[in-house]
Amino acid sequence: MNKGLISSLEKAFRCQIHGVKPKRNVNLLKTDRGHWIIKGYKQLDKAVWVTELADALRQKGFLHTVHYVPDETGAKIFPYENQYYTIMKMIDGQEADNGSLFDVKKTAETLARFHVAAQGFPVAQSYAYEGKLALLDKWESRLEYFERLTWSIEQNGPQNKLEQIIEQMSGAVIRDGQEILQSAYKLPLTPELFGAMERGTLAHRDVASHNFLITQKGNCYLIDLDTVGHDLQLVDLVQLMSRMLLLQDYRMDSFVEAMEAYSNINYLSDTQIWAVHQLLRYPDNFLREVTGLYSNRPGYHTRGVLQLLQMEGRLHQNRQSFLDAGERIFQRSPWGHYHFVG
Repeated sequence: MNKGLISSLEKAFRCQIHGVKPKRNVNLLKTDRGHWIIKGYKQLDKAVWVTELADALRQKGFLHTVHYVPDETGAKIFPYENQYYTIMKMIDGQEADNGSLFDVKKTAETLARFHVAAQGFPVAQSYAYEGKLALLDKWESRLEYFERLTWSIEQNGPQNKLEQIIEQMSGAVIRDGQEILQSAYKLPLTPELFGAMERGTLAHRDVASHNFLITQKGNCYLIDLDTVGHDLQLVDLVQLMSRMLLLQDYRMDSFVEAMEAYSNINYLSDTQIWAVHQLLRYPDNFLREVTGLYSNRPGYHTRGVLQLLQMEGRLHQNRQSFLDAGERIFQRSPWGHYHFVG
């Protein structure tokens, strides 16, 4: 951060900034008014969206999210040069750990509360719908990119350990991806889509563990509203379950307990639970990490991707057993009997 911005912030927010520390795509501020987080946006409408959304969620009863700090005029967006800055109060919590079932259940409960509040937001224009959901379009593009990548590795030969693993696992990954995309028409997603349009539901769409902060008192906060938009809320559940199952060794009991924690707050029908389980057949962890790394997306590094792929390889049989055990989902829960509709 340049000194001019710091000086302008001190004047606008009537504070003294004693220290600045970068973290991911934000900066942490130590001020005489407490610890804050500052984030810059290139587009004004994005800054307006996140600040107004946070206020709307609070008005609807969802308090465990970011809290924006207004300047002396009451404005929550601070323009400086070619950027639009927002300042949030820092939440004193630790990032959720998907290896901890306690944390997983807390994040599921918090996501459910967010979903309850994230309804009634009018859709400015109808979803672009041509027989396929945005989630499936994204998955199809990701799989196509991966197929081109594996072809290149086959032509040139693997250049490192990571590419050796990609080459070894590519056949199963492509097969699993193609199978769920080809059978997706059997899933009851179209009614879910139109229901979401009618209710004006929002999804977070980036429910990574680092976007959930858990305090010492056990309160869980959902942060980073940048990716929130009109969408199926089941998209968030699929993403959350996919990420946590890897670190829970694909245990069915972990899935059932997490889904119960969510459904106790935001009820899920048998059909919705079945749809989530079926969508988990898409190898999203593997494809997301590999394509993210090779397309140079921020936050993806060779070492981290290599570790995740090795873990997926070790747990391949566990994952297959989880996917084959759909009938067990309802055996120990209040949901009733599991009926496969495929």
